[in-house]
Parts: sequence; C-alpha cells; structure tokens
Amino acid sequence: MLDSLFGTGKMEKMTICALMPQKNPKEPAALSTVEEDKYMVQVNPDSYSINHHVNYSRTRVAGASGSRAKYRDTSPPVLEFTFLFDGTGVIPPPAGPLDGIPIAGAVAGAIAGLLGENEEYDVMKELAKFAFVCYTYKGTGHSPRQVQLTWGKLVFRGVLSSLSLNYKLFKPDGTPLRCEARAGFSGTIEDMVREAMEKKSSPDLTHVKTVLAGDTLPLLSHGIYGVPNYYIEVARANKLFNFRKLKEGGNIFFPPAKTTKV
Repeated sequence: MLDSLFGTGKMEKMTICALMPQKNPKEPAALSTVEEDKYMVQVNPDSYSINHHVNYSRTRVAGASGSRAKYRDTSPPVLEFTFLFDGTGVIPPPAGPLDGIPIAGAVAGAIAGLLGENEEYDVMKELAKFAFVCYTYKGTGHSPRQVQLTWGKLVFRGVLSSLSLNYKLFKPDGTPLRCEARAGFSGTIEDMVREAMEKKSSPDLTHVKTVLAGDTLPLLSHGIYGVPNYYIEVARANKLFNFRKLKEGGNIFFPPAKTTKV
C-alpha cells in the first residue's frame, strides 16, 4: 500500500534459493525457508543467455561424404550470466524496510550511521554466502544443492555447473574490492515431471516399469509392446527365473521391441 502511495519503484533483484531434499520422489522439490539458503544478488546482470544442445550419433562410413544424424538425447538447458560483487562503495546498500518512506527512511539511515550499523560490504563474505547456497558440497545429498533462480518472469531450476571469478581492484593489503562472477547453471527436472512431459510410448525405446500389486509380466509386456508375446524375452533380459511372481515395488527393464524375439 505504501508503495502505491509514494511510488517507490523498488528494483526487483535476482534471487538464488536452495531446494530442500526430496522426501518423496513423486513430489516436486520445495524451496528452502532457511534464510541462509537464499542469496540476493547485489546488482542484477545486464544480460543472460540460455544455451540448448541437441545431441546426435552418427555412423561413420569410410569414404562417405556425410552420415545420417540419429537423435540421441537433448542436453539440459544451461543458464549463463555474469554478476558483480562490489565493495568499493559506489553501489548503494540494499534498501531497508523504511527506505520507501522519504522522511522515515532518511531518519532511519541517519540513526544507523550514528550507531555504526551500516556494515561495509565485504566481497569475500558475500562470495562465501553465495557459495553456501549453490557451490558448497552438502553431505546430505552428496553433492552441491539444486537451486532455483528467480528474476521477474525468469524461473530456472538447476545446479551450478561452472563458476569463474575475476577479481578487480584491491585494498593495499590485497583484499579484493570487486569481483565479476560468471556462473553457469545446468537445468534439472524431477524424473516424474520429465516423464510426464516426454510421454514416451514408442515400443522401440527402452522402458522401466515399477511393479504394482496385481501386475503380471504378460500384462506389463502388453502395455509396452501392444502384445503379450514378448514376456519371455523380458524375463530373460531381467534374469527372472520365476516371472509368474513379480516382486511388488521392483523395477522391470523392457528392452526395445526391435531387439526382442517372439
């Protein structure tokens, strides 16, 4: 309401928030509510790029001028941008809760200055905060954490895949006053969401099914290949000696139809 009265026009900053570990793989990961698991950039990037790669395999034939490209897979998108850590003082500190109100904001700023509460921006401390969110190895997940980057209409979930730090401007003791960080985030998506988006149904693809109560191998084979005749080959591929009794909750591998023999 105060924003609409005074027209503060506060700038929205890009935020990077860690995702909480998934307790249920069938549910999407949730954003962490811990304050230390969220990082807001000091300055928004002036641009960013999203790179896409489609991968193909080719059969090389001696003497041939070319070869047929056969689709293999699509790599996750990669979000890349450069952002700034600046401790020179040329960038104003983050806005406080009263900064949108002219008089109250000025009074609050003056009091904070008198009390020495305007802490100097420390580049190395800020880098450590950023690293804690998306770079530091976490023992619980045996890897750096997945994060969500949010800026306006950009919402990107991924993992930090590359980070290049370029230090500029230093104090007399060598402490960096400015750092340009070029970061790359590789997109990630939960298996349940990916499978729903891909909707793979072609019998010439490899499938994996989880056995549910009442499932039989002929029934599952019929659902994959359209006919139940392949169940013997499926049993052989999975080394099932008693295919009439499937273990509920177990996974069954269904090879491509073109490699099976009726």
